[in-house]
Amino acid sequence: APSLRLSANLSWLFADRPGIVERLGRAAARGFRYVEAMDAGGETPASLADACRRAGGLQFALINAPPCRPPSGDLGLTALPDRREEFRAGLSAAADLCSALSCPTLHVMSGRTTVRSPEVRAAYTVCVKLSKFFAPLGVTCVIEPISNIADYYLNSYTDAVAILNDVPGLRLLLDLFHLQMLEGSLDSLPAYLPLAGHVQIAQAPGRQEPGAPGDIDYGAVLRQIGEAGYSGCVGLEYRPSDGAEAGIDWLIEMGYLQPH
Repeated sequence: APSLRLSANLSWLFADRPGIVERLGRAAARGFRYVEAMDAGGETPASLADACRRAGGLQFALINAPPCRPPSGDLGLTALPDRREEFRAGLSAAADLCSALSCPTLHVMSGRTTVRSPEVRAAYTVCVKLSKFFAPLGVTCVIEPISNIADYYLNSYTDAVAILNDVPGLRLLLDLFHLQMLEGSLDSLPAYLPLAGHVQIAQAPGRQEPGAPGDIDYGAVLRQIGEAGYSGCVGLEYRPSDGAEAGIDWLIEMGYLQPH
């Protein structure tokens, strides 16, 4: 297996454990060095950082800027110009969280709106340009096209690349599940991978573990990512099809984790 920095997404994996602190412990026990999550799981920045230390020094690879309240709540505010002050407050909270966790990557979500006007696009671009203030913290901001939420503003890789071209320092969160669902294939992976600040994987169309049957040959895809020289983390953002541990077995079968 190629050498990849795998990141266990604690919002999806080890769901048999009640909270993020317990899931940190489970990730460490299964041999992960990196983790990620949608949010701090109700912990303060200091308490979450302490939990990472107690879990053997687990390193956060990615976290979202608040607010992030799936499945029906806010998913960012970047494209919602009437909530600009809330967006700025969320960035401030994200800066505190990234600093406490030494987390190098922040996902700035676009938010939910059906309005596609030039004014909304301009407001979105203004907001993501604030990502430059994270550079002195050693944090890279990323944006992600999402396929399965009808009113999510950023729902096209073409649009995402155009925004990256307008905002120096901003990078792509390249989720291969969403890429497959939006474009029908991963043919554009070689073009998008150099733009990626973080990669996430799940099988399509069911969003289960990559070792499950589906449209993506992850044995080949993960080799392709490794051979391309991608050095960032690969986040495991999927719903195990048959219990928490089944979502890890494929990593052992492909040689990415040692048997427990």
